[in-house]
Amino acid sequence: MKGKVLLLILLLLGGYLYLNGYIKIPDNLGPDNNPYPPDGGSNSGSFSTGEVAKGLRQTVIDMGASDAYVSLSSERTLVQFEAPAVDEALMGMAYEVAKKAYEANPAKEVRVEAYYLGEPILGLTVSNGDFDNLEFEDIRRPEFKVESDLWLFDVLVHNVTVTNDTASVILEYLADEEGFWKDYFAMAFLVLEDVPWVKEISITYLADNGSLTISTSSDDLLRLHSGEITAEELPGILHISAENAGGNSESTCAPSKEEAYRLFVQAYNNVTSLQSSGASNEEIQEAYAKYQKARACYESFLTTTTSVSSNGEIGEIKTVILDTEGAVGVKFSTGELRSSDQSLTWENIDIMLEPWCVDYPALLGHYIDLGEGSLEELSVEDIPTQGYPVDEISGEIKAGHVYVNLNSDGSLTAFELVSHEKTGDCSHRITIKYTNLGGG
Repeated sequence: MKGKVLLLILLLLGGYLYLNGYIKIPDNLGPDNNPYPPDGGSNSGSFSTGEVAKGLRQTVIDMGASDAYVSLSSERTLVQFEAPAVDEALMGMAYEVAKKAYEANPAKEVRVEAYYLGEPILGLTVSNGDFDNLEFEDIRRPEFKVESDLWLFDVLVHNVTVTNDTASVILEYLADEEGFWKDYFAMAFLVLEDVPWVKEISITYLADNGSLTISTSSDDLLRLHSGEITAEELPGILHISAENAGGNSESTCAPSKEEAYRLFVQAYNNVTSLQSSGASNEEIQEAYAKYQKARACYESFLTTTTSVSSNGEIGEIKTVILDTEGAVGVKFSTGELRSSDQSLTWENIDIMLEPWCVDYPALLGHYIDLGEGSLEELSVEDIPTQGYPVDEISGEIKAGHVYVNLNSDGSLTAFELVSHEKTGDCSHRITIKYTNLGGG
């Protein structure tokens, strides 16, 4: 959760952009507000842009960004940058970044996205170099919008979950009890404004002696707002459940790891099948949201208590290029590369690039995400000694994050993404930096 000052700034900035006609909020925005659709869209190129991408990234950093990520193709230029601040200068900075991006790679579409503290904030799209008719967008995640707006109340938000049907909020209510019901309906209306597609709003209040969950349908909230529901009818639209401290209502997303894996593979295959069959973006986005949930469920079974010694020194930082059309895997201890036409086992590789039909790079391995950081700032004390997955996992790798992989020989390697190029519909080329714990 971000500080109150930041969230108020975001609200003020959003209101300024909207009222002045600069910002566009898509009418069909769904619960999976993912700015990178899994169908690849127009972001599929066939030429090498490594040096251009690196040069553009450095240009954006020189403009004041703390970090930047660049992906280029013949059809699309994508630049994501970490903004130094969220203020009135952010729009101008995004505009100047778009100008530099178009100069470096005059693609049909230039897409610039500003992040702050890892959260997507503002998007800008320029088509065919027409900077007189550009579009700004509010690209905050639905969950972050809800959390941001709820800071207007005297609450401490613990979690926000948004699906196609429900918006669920878990929080602590810090205000006086006499204003409870007034605040509940105000918060529920506010949540519905941020995620208008949901059918139900659920707010769980945490207390020392348990929790209280109050749910209301979106239809009833709208009827209440229009005055169709009287005070006498009000209790009938509320569904209330309570749980005492120590009570156990915990449920798992699947009964076993095997069933979770089956659902995970099924969801992934459904996404790729829809992509290849030319399904609509709405269908693909819905399937992708289900895939993300299935993946999270499966990964919840992949924890281990295996203790790994983190005593030792950080080794030399090395660089390696992985390509789904070439050297797809690497063994960190030796630096040996292997291609997809060779035998690939966890004895001869430690990490492998996934040939997924998505815009982002994904790796298969036994790694955990340490969050934002860099190898240059990494110390031995930062490396966990447990929590590494027993079975291989596969997922998106983000620029600006540090990952640690548990290698087949029991050693640890920290790595981070340097650059990414999408070289085909399902082909990727990435550069990663890595350092072996204990040297080497």
